Amino acid sequence: MNRGQFLASRERFRYLRGRLFYLWILASLFLLSEAAGQSVSSICNPEIISFTKQQYGAHYQNWDVVQDQQTGFMYFANSKGLLEYDGSNWKVYELPQKQIVRSLAVDGQGRIYTGALGSIGYWQANTQGLLQYHSIAELIKEKEFFKEEIWHIIPYKNGVMFQSFAFLYIYENGKVTRLKNPGTILFVSEAHQRLLVQVIGKGIFEIIHQQFVLIKGSEIFANEAVNVVLPHGSKDFLICASKGLYLYDGQNFKSLNTSTNAFLQHFQLNRGILLKNGQYLFGTILNGVILTDAQGNIIRHINQKNGLQNNTVLSLLEDQNQNVWVGLDKGIDLLVLSSPLTYYRDLEGYFGTVYDVATVNDWFYVGTNQGVFCKKLSDKNARFRLVPKTQGQVWDLAYIDNQLLCGHNNGTFLLEGDRATQLSSITGGWMIKKLRNHPDWLIQGTYTKLCMYKKTASGQWRFDHVLDGFTGSAKQLEEDSEGNIWVNRPSIGLAKITLDKSLKKVASLVVFEQAEFKDAGNNLTFFQNQILVSTPQGLQSYDIAKQRFNLSDTLQKWLFGDIIHKFFPVSASEAYILRKDGTLQYGKIGHKPIDIPINNNRWVDSYENVVALPTGELIVCTEDGFANLPNIRQLSQYSTNAIKPFVRSVTSLDAPIAHIFRKPPQNEQIELDYDQNNINVVFSTTNFTTKVKYSYWLENAMKIWSPFQYITQKEFSNLLPGRYIFHLKSNQNDQENTVTITILPPWYWNNWSKAVYVLIFIGLNVLFYRWQDKRFKLKQLKERRKLEKRLRRQEELSQNEIMQLRNEQLEKDIIRKSEELANSTMVVIKKNELLLEIKQEVDNLRKELGGRGGTHAYKQILHLIDSNISTEQDWQIFESNFNMVHEEFLKKLIDHYPNLTPSDLKLAAYLRMNLSTKEIAQLFNITNRSVELKRYRLRKKMDLDTEVNLGEFMMKY
Repeated sequence: MNRGQFLASRERFRYLRGRLFYLWILASLFLLSEAAGQSVSSICNPEIISFTKQQYGAHYQNWDVVQDQQTGFMYFANSKGLLEYDGSNWKVYELPQKQIVRSLAVDGQGRIYTGALGSIGYWQANTQGLLQYHSIAELIKEKEFFKEEIWHIIPYKNGVMFQSFAFLYIYENGKVTRLKNPGTILFVSEAHQRLLVQVIGKGIFEIIHQQFVLIKGSEIFANEAVNVVLPHGSKDFLICASKGLYLYDGQNFKSLNTSTNAFLQHFQLNRGILLKNGQYLFGTILNGVILTDAQGNIIRHINQKNGLQNNTVLSLLEDQNQNVWVGLDKGIDLLVLSSPLTYYRDLEGYFGTVYDVATVNDWFYVGTNQGVFCKKLSDKNARFRLVPKTQGQVWDLAYIDNQLLCGHNNGTFLLEGDRATQLSSITGGWMIKKLRNHPDWLIQGTYTKLCMYKKTASGQWRFDHVLDGFTGSAKQLEEDSEGNIWVNRPSIGLAKITLDKSLKKVASLVVFEQAEFKDAGNNLTFFQNQILVSTPQGLQSYDIAKQRFNLSDTLQKWLFGDIIHKFFPVSASEAYILRKDGTLQYGKIGHKPIDIPINNNRWVDSYENVVALPTGELIVCTEDGFANLPNIRQLSQYSTNAIKPFVRSVTSLDAPIAHIFRKPPQNEQIELDYDQNNINVVFSTTNFTTKVKYSYWLENAMKIWSPFQYITQKEFSNLLPGRYIFHLKSNQNDQENTVTITILPPWYWNNWSKAVYVLIFIGLNVLFYRWQDKRFKLKQLKERRKLEKRLRRQEELSQNEIMQLRNEQLEKDIIRKSEELANSTMVVIKKNELLLEIKQEVDNLRKELGGRGGTHAYKQILHLIDSNISTEQDWQIFESNFNMVHEEFLKKLIDHYPNLTPSDLKLAAYLRMNLSTKEIAQLFNITNRSVELKRYRLRKKMDLDTEVNLGEFMMKY
């Protein structure tokens, strides 16, 4: 028979008698209330923190739960695998064959043992910090084992015991030993260091030295299921069976509590644990859990109607902080039993959002957005019921002079028992206060007016009149020590009102319209004999002497500078303080404020309310009910066990590299490569009951600490190579936790590469020096050559200058020679002209004489004249001078025209000298006609066209 078949048969048996039996159970439960239990806490339950499958990322069923004492991590046997929770993050580890994990256990060596279908083994962290599975099933020889579910694992002495319905194995020193059980077993339990197991059909046995010894008298349990055996007192045992609870004192078995046994029998007991405070918690298949005392009296009953996700309880565990984890058939719940706060949650939405509460004798009243609901505290099982006529929005419940007044959307009512009498029809009773200077009068702020109530001769409060001189909404009002009425009007400002002696009209009105007094979140209160206003800038108090508001340095220092949202005074020196971040404190002047562990997401936004009841209880109004603190003194005894936050993992976002820490690290050293400089740091605490804020500081990358935030991880991008220290702290614990993270330089910038770079640098410097030296020498050589070239150039320039001067001198000489040549030529021409004229005159004279003159003399004269006209000697002199001037013109002419005669060369020379035909004729001592003929012949010899000017040609030649 497997466990499912057993439970099914048990359920069929019980269903036959269940319907009638259930009526008797309810009647028995009505008798559980004690006379002393007339407190609000008697109708409240511990806070329940729920984790859904969507949150933890696995299947619904959670068959077992354990806590690692070293790390504080929680582990759950889930239908998907081993489920791990570190306080911030969930992780699922699946078995190799994807079996359902049915049972769990941990030892002191960091091993987590799991049992499943045909599978036993343990999980242990590898070098990367991830859990790795190690199977020990191969050590078992029986083939039938692989068809069995392992329902229970117990670390015992030096080994671990694995239990299915058919087998019991002990794993010790690397070996697995099978125990020879005397029959089918249900569950093995350890109590008072003794192992007890029920053998179906026989009774309860104790395992001693791996032998089964029947406990005398336990045969009464032969045919019923014993789910668990728990310690009771110092030596007794509590047998938790299908028929209920039994005490075993070592000799006899006796039923513990008839009514509780009836409840457990009907709703099928499945699990049970002994709490550290001596109480017991039992989980059922059909109706959640019950908390009992040592005598079995039910203290609390928690099921799906008041907070659990599911009524079927599969596993229970009390953790290190004395809170209980409940593994359900649908999800995981955490019962916060360690907190002094308990809660009443209206999960069905029966009475809506709670704005105020009050107690009158045994009556408890709740003012909500749907009306006033009431019940008698002495009747724990009675349901809240609506007070007739109070349907609608309730703003205020004020217990004044033994009368409970209700400020309502429809007016103001007097509540007596479960009846309501309307005192005023003026809508919107925000707040009603008794005047200290006029104790027979009440003042009330409404939507539109200020109302006055007067006490009658019989002591009853009655509406009297509306205060003249003031109109508008008065959400909050207070009376100061001088009798002035202060009114807080959101978005309008703060008003100080002085009443006349008749208390019927406003004598004076002073309005404070500064921006800080118009904030909708401001709160007005009277504490320490002064008017206080909480503003975004801080807590401000009114200075009567200077008639102005100032920051209250004394109170701000007492409250550590926190920005206060609301003050709830309970005496002249005590108050509850609601901070801007939603946390609540109890403060007493001269003492350090004490935190009240209420979650900040439960407040009614803009209408937060804390009520101190006459019984000393504290009620915090929430969106779905209310929270209860039985007595403020319990806070001093309550320890939140604030756990130092720790870094869970450091992961590179650029590569599959993760450093996972299973224990809170202390100055851990992590090295990452250069290309892994984008990292994600995940952090957590194992304070499972409080939503924790974290602050971090990455030394060498951030200048200051980050603000406290509700985050559990932080990414850092593009970190430069170097050493960083990640500091972490939480708002629950001032202690820091650190992890040192070193980003290594790239391969081209490590110590070896730097050494190579130094050698390369030295080599480059040597080469550079040599190159520079060579370059310097080349430069010197170049400069020397340049200098030499410059000197040669200068020398050449000097030579050129000399040549130029010489040429200039030669040109001057040529010009001079040319002038001399021209002059000599002209002289010859003039001489020839003169001689010809003389010759002509001689001829004429002879003619005149008739030829009678001396012939000999005449001939001598003519010979003398002819010998001086253009002699060959003159021509040679002319030619010599001409060649000097005209660069051997005649020589070149002869080279080109060798057929030229001396007469032709003379004509060419004369033409080059640009002489006219007449002048040439004189030089040749011929006629002009003859000169033209010579020119013609010369042109022919030189083969010149008729269009070419012969003179110009000679000058250009």
